[in-house]
Amino acid sequence: TLPPLAYFSLLIIWLGIDEQPKITLLAVAAFPPVAVSTTTAVAAVPKHLIEAARALGGSRWDVVRDVVVPSALPETLTGVRLAVGVAYSSLVAAELVNGLPGIGGMVKDAANYNNTPVVLVGIIAIGVSGLIIDGLLLRLERSVVPWRGRA
Repeated sequence: TLPPLAYFSLLIIWLGIDEQPKITLLAVAAFPPVAVSTTTAVAAVPKHLIEAARALGGSRWDVVRDVVVPSALPETLTGVRLAVGVAYSSLVAAELVNGLPGIGGMVKDAANYNNTPVVLVGIIAIGVSGLIIDGLLLRLERSVVPWRGRA
C-alpha cells in the first residue's frame, strides 16, 4: 500500500489547509491496520467453535456475538493499537513536511531557526505522548479482553 503521507498533498489541495486534511489523513492511515487485523482475526476463529455453537442451537447472531467477536477482539484491538501508532506518526510527519500547526510544525519551525532546545523538547514530547497513548490503549485492551493470551 501507499504510505499515508503520500496522500497528504492531495488532501490539502482537495480539502484546504485546515483540520479536515489531518482528520482524513488519520482515517486513511488507520483503516488498513484495523481492517487487516480484523479480517485475519475473524478468518482465524476456530471452525470447531463455530460448529459447536451452531450444534448447540445458536443462531447466526449468537455465533457472532458469543464466538466470533470474543475470538477476534484481541487481534482487532492489536490492529487498533497499530493503527493509532501509524496515524499518529503520519500526522506528525505531515506537520513536519508542511509546517502545519501542531507539534510537528513547531519542530519544523524550530529547526528552520536552528533552535535545538525546542527541537529536542518537541521530539521528546512526540515520543512521550506516543508512549502514553500506547499505554492507555494497552490498559484498555487488558480490561476489554482479559482472556488474551490464555488457552
